This record gives sequence, structure tokens and C-alpha cells, in this order.
Amino acid sequence: MTRITEVGRFGFGTKAETLQGLGPSLEQSIIPDFSFISVEEWVNNNESVIDTLTRRFKHKKVAVRSSAQGEDSNESTMAGEFESLLDINGGDTESLSQAIDTIIESYPGGLELCERNHQVLIQVYVNNVSMSGVVFTQDLNTGAPYYVINYDDVSGRTDSVTSGEQNGRTLFVHRNSQHTLNSPRFRAVLDAVAEIEAVTEIDALDIEFAVDKDNRVFLFQVRKITTQANWNRGMALRIRDAIKSMSAFAATRFQPLSGVYGSRSLFGQMPDWNPVEMIGSRPRPLAVSLYQRLITDRTWRLARKQMGYAEPQGSPLMYMFGGQPYIDARLSFHSYLPADLPPAIGHKLVDGWVQRLSDNPQLHDKVEFDVAITTLSFDFDKRFEEQCAGLLDDGERDIFKECLQRLTHSLITSQIASIESELGKIETLSRKCDERAGYHGQIDLSSVAALLEDCVDLGTVPFSILARHGFIAQSFLKSLVSLDVLTQADMDAFMGTVNTVAGDLVSDMRKLSDGKLDLGIFLNRYGHLRPGAYDIQSMRYDSRPELIERMRNAPVVETSDPEGLEVGFVLSDDKKAKIQSLLDDFGYGTNVDTLFDYIGKATEAREYSKFVFTRNLSDALEGIAAWGQRNGLSRDELSFIPIQTILDVNSMNKGRSTEEYLRSTAETNMKDYQVTMGLHLPYLIKEVSDFHIVPLLISRPNFITSKSVEGEIVHLTGNEVDDKIDGKIVVIESADPGFDWIFTRNILGLITKFGGANSHMAIRCAEFRIPATIGAGEQLFEQVLASSMVELNCAQGTLKTTTNRIR
Repeated sequence: MTRITEVGRFGFGTKAETLQGLGPSLEQSIIPDFSFISVEEWVNNNESVIDTLTRRFKHKKVAVRSSAQGEDSNESTMAGEFESLLDINGGDTESLSQAIDTIIESYPGGLELCERNHQVLIQVYVNNVSMSGVVFTQDLNTGAPYYVINYDDVSGRTDSVTSGEQNGRTLFVHRNSQHTLNSPRFRAVLDAVAEIEAVTEIDALDIEFAVDKDNRVFLFQVRKITTQANWNRGMALRIRDAIKSMSAFAATRFQPLSGVYGSRSLFGQMPDWNPVEMIGSRPRPLAVSLYQRLITDRTWRLARKQMGYAEPQGSPLMYMFGGQPYIDARLSFHSYLPADLPPAIGHKLVDGWVQRLSDNPQLHDKVEFDVAITTLSFDFDKRFEEQCAGLLDDGERDIFKECLQRLTHSLITSQIASIESELGKIETLSRKCDERAGYHGQIDLSSVAALLEDCVDLGTVPFSILARHGFIAQSFLKSLVSLDVLTQADMDAFMGTVNTVAGDLVSDMRKLSDGKLDLGIFLNRYGHLRPGAYDIQSMRYDSRPELIERMRNAPVVETSDPEGLEVGFVLSDDKKAKIQSLLDDFGYGTNVDTLFDYIGKATEAREYSKFVFTRNLSDALEGIAAWGQRNGLSRDELSFIPIQTILDVNSMNKGRSTEEYLRSTAETNMKDYQVTMGLHLPYLIKEVSDFHIVPLLISRPNFITSKSVEGEIVHLTGNEVDDKIDGKIVVIESADPGFDWIFTRNILGLITKFGGANSHMAIRCAEFRIPATIGAGEQLFEQVLASSMVELNCAQGTLKTTTNRIR
């Protein structure tokens, strides 16, 4: 039998041989007592073998595991391919024999045909486990220099992560930063890992471990990572430099800033304007620059200023860390406050909300409902006690409430920034879009610049105002449910009466299928939609004839409930009286019908305004693509060039040619993008150390409707056309309106990785009464993708994977 003992020339054989080689050299971890046998030994002399084993492991529980030749070689791995059995009575001849037979039967060919030098590993079972899991000493996909710890600290089992049966958690630790860990058990794990790396002289390892309640580390498996041939070997240094640069920059933003409420900041990928939902977690430079130009540089605060909110002047809302987008939550909280609120109160509230979000990171995509208070809804007193406890004295609280009342009253009674006035601007933009229909492929860069200017002045500024009206509307609805004036079913029924552009799309698809609507008219209305609104590589509907053809020929669903259980929204006299009393108590000077008319109009206007301004954006992207093609630049190359760099070629000459200059820019940014893809950053950055130690956040998803469904999933990424989504639960990463075509089909449910409680897909699912999980978060989303069946119970707020695709 092969023995591996020579440190510095470490080879990888079976599990058993590897553990035997490591055993004498380790001090930081414990290899549980083990023995191993070959299939040959078992076949030829199983009575003697089992007698020896039962005497050795008498009165002990053991794990019986595979240890096949080639299972963990330098070139390949078959992790999880074969059986493992735990908690077997080591002194029971029958139980141990059956376990060994089961392992051998899992080998190719079973007992009769499998290779006779395959082995079975019998190892003392570890009890009193506080944490178990797997450590990868480099990022599996890119080779980025992170310790990736997938762990379970709940079940007390040693195989929950490797079997896929437990929803584990993940921690990324930059390889130069393990000394900053505060957790004794994680420090113990990485001390053991460092020792194994030193013994094997290999830094690309896959290590199975457990930690007991005394923080002792037990080692079960060491194998070499076999994906390293695909890694960029220069990545480690570049990521180290990026982390150092980001840390230095962020440190300046964590300090007090002149003219901005709050003593410190906090950065998140989802608070306010949800950039990862709109442009993705690792967007390319063109998409980033367009989002900044259209939304986060100035539009966001100018719109709020027009509505009577406070404005932190001169500050962009979004920052890029390592190519990943983050919202400055301090600026966002500042801009949620009434403009006439005394600054001293503003400082206290912003500091309190920053702390609340820091203490409750699962609220990162719910800040407008569960962290900040942005409007005077009927449940103000209840929310203030939950979200602002101890921040203000009674007098300051009353001032805050009075300021909110004046602001909210002026908005819902259309005294300032009315829905009608902003929709007028949107309609002007829509007419301009109609006038240039079909010409986007012929425009030059000057026309692209004009399109983007119109998109801001007539599109994103009014959209920002209408979106704020939409949040106010939802706040009123949610407050009525919170106070038990309405039930959740009432709210669902009301949202079912709201008709957004998604409803129009379904209706027009029905007409198209019936031959009652011309295809040209349909494409003029909806052809600009694309799954990634800011992504030049994401193709529009009118550039995807196969999608349109399948949409035309597919049976179009009705928007009514298929089981006939839904009823229309009807308010009883008693409920009307309670709501009217609340309106009077809060001094809003309006009636119940007017309030619900406002809520409906605000919701519809928000969706419609986005639909229109993204048409302008989509035309601009197609104009850029056509111009690029005339100048020898592909969509892929253009996606790496910021919009201002593209537009600047109209007014300045650089390089020997425009093509050479822009291609050089694209190539430089492509190299930087490799670092973006390799970097791991958290959803929330609260302090500098968060760039080094990155726990994946366990999100609290948003559930839409009160329904429960179970079914197969279909994962859509954007440009594909899948005609097998009927009766399935659709899974998409972002809640972009470019996926609206799915609502022309009879889908069972929807799950998104990103998205808030008031996101566009949330509104659409409420409208169509489709059960949905919006904003599942990275870990839960990955678990869904690894499954074939999920159970979605919106009433209970649960999402469970029921059948794993991969064992």
C-alpha cells in the first residue's frame, strides 16, 4: 500500500493514504483515528477484516467513507460521487459489514466489477460538533486569493455541507487577512489550514473539517483543487492591491462630511435605487456610466429636492468599489428627510438609521419600509418605536412628525411634484420616441447625447418623482395592513386591480395571437425591452424574432386566478369609516376614494414612466452599437467603454484613429474587469475590515401574494428563449422589466436573486397574483439553482428546495 510521508514532495492518493501521510506532521488539527481496507482485502478475507475492525472500534461510533483510487487525484476529483455513512456502531459486525458493502457497491461496477485496489475508510465519528464544512484555499472559479469557508454551525452534523442537505453559510477571507478574524473557531480552522499548506507545500486545497465546542479542529479530507489550470496566476497581487486601494478610499467616506447628515457612512448594493438589480453586481463600464449619468450622479437628489426632501448637495449616490456598485446609505437617509427638518434632528435620525441597518444587515433591500421613515403613513407611531427608538426626545419626535405631515400632505394632494405634471413630461418623451421610431440604427453620437439628455430631463427625473410617489403609496397600503384595518388578502386584491404596462403587454399579446394587432404596432410599443436595460449586449425584443414568434404562437394566459378564488377589491363600510378616521386624524383633508385613487395611479405611473424612459435608453444603446459597428467596434468592446469616453470622440481627437483609441480603452478596462470578477465583497460595507472578511449575507426575501406552490424551476439568464416555462417556477437574477414576456405565459411562480418589496417585478407579480420570492439573496438563490424542485409558501414566508440536482 502506498505511503505518503515525505514533506515537500507531497502526492495525492486516496483519502486514506493522504490522511496517513499528513498524520505525523500536524499539530494544529486532529485526524480522527482511522483504518482503511482495500476491496481486494474485503473480498478475499472479510471475516478476518471485520473482526480486526470491530475490535479496534469497539464502543465507538464510526464514519464509513469512500476512498477510491483516482477519487482525489492531481488531475481530477469525484467529490461526493460515492457513498458515505455516518454514526455506525463500530463494534457491531453486521452494521459495519453492511456499511462497507454499501460503500463498495457505490463504486463503478459495484462489488463484482470495481477495481480491487479501491479502498474504504473507517474513521472515528466526531461528536460535540459546533461547526463543520469545507475550506477551499483559493476561489474555485478564478483562483482569487481567498479562503472560502462553506460551513454549517446549526445542525451539529459533520456531513451537512458536503451532502448538500443543509443550507450552509459561506465566509470569504482574503489570504493576507486571516489575522483580522475575531472568531476563535474560524481562527482555529485557518491555523490548521495554514499548517496543511505548509506541510504539503500546496496552496490550492479542498479541506473537509469539523470544529468541536472546545474549538478543536478535526480533519477528514484533503484534496488538491483541480480547476487551477483555468486560473489567472497574476490575480493574487492585483486583488491585494485593489483591496488596499478600496480600503484607503472607503476610510475617508466613513468620516463626517460637510453638508451631510450623520457622523459615519455605510455602503450597500441594494439600499435606494438597487444598483445590483438594475445593472448587476459586476456591471461593465458602459452600463455603470449610463446608470450614473441617468440616475445616481444628480437625478436622484434633484428629484427629491423638487418633492420637498432634503438635498445633500454635490454628492453622487453610487460609488464603485473594485468595479462593484454601492449606494452611500448615509446620503440616501439624508435625502429621505423633509427639507424643513432642523439639521440637529436630521443628524440624529441618520446616525440611528445607519446603526439600525448595520445591526440588521438582512434589511439591506428594505430600507424604505423597515429602516428609514420617509413618509407619514398611518402606522407612524408603531414604526417610530421600532425604527427610531431612543433617537429623539418627545419634542424632537413631534417636530419630525409635523415635518413629515406637511411633506406627505403636499404630495398626496398634488400641491407639489404631482403625478399628473410628471406624467406630462413622460408623455412628451414618449411622443419623441414615436417620432424617431426605427431610426436608432442611423443616429450619430451627437444624437445619442441628445437622447440621453432627453432621458434625464423628460425621463429619469420625472420617473424618480413618480417612483417616490409609488413608495409613498405602498407605505399607506402597508400601514393599513400593519394596523389590521386591511388584511393581506385585501392588499393583494387591491394590487390585482392595478393595471401596469405588463398587463398591457399580456393584453396586446392576446390581440397579436388572435390577429387583432399588427406585429409592427406591437414591436413599436414593446420592441425596445431588453432583459438588461443598461447592457448593450442584452438584445431587444425587436432583435429577437424567435422570441416574438414564440410569444405569438404560445397560448396567452388570462390574468384572472386560474382556480377562481380571487375576488375583486371591495371595501366594507366599516373599513371605509376606519380609514376615513385615520385620514382626518392625520390632517390629510381627503377621502378614502381619493386616497386609493392616488395609490393606484402612483403605482401605475411608476411602472409606465420606467417603460417609457427605458425606450429612450434602449434607442441610445442601439445607436451606440450601430456607430460602433461602422467604426469596427463590437458590442462586447463597447460594453467596456464608459459613455463619456465614447461621446468625447465627437469633440477631441486621441490616438491614430477612433477605433484604435477606443479599443485600447476597452482592453485596459477588460483587464481591470478580471479583478472585478475575482473580488469578493459583501452586500453591506460597514467598516474597512469588510473588504477583507466577507460573510455572504443571509437575506430576508420579499414574498408576494399569500399563495403556496411547489414545482420545477426554470432558470432564465436573459437572451435565451425558453418555451418550457408554463407550469414552472421561473428563476431570474434581477427583477428587470425586460423579462415581462414571462407574464404572457402560465408560470407557476417567480424567484429573483435581487429586488426589493416594491420592485418592478414585485408589482407585476401582485398584479397577476403570481406567488413570488423577490430578492432571495445570494446563498438562497444558489441553493435554488442547485435544485430541481422548490416549495414556495408566501403566506408563511418560506422558500424550500425539495429536490437537489447535484448530490
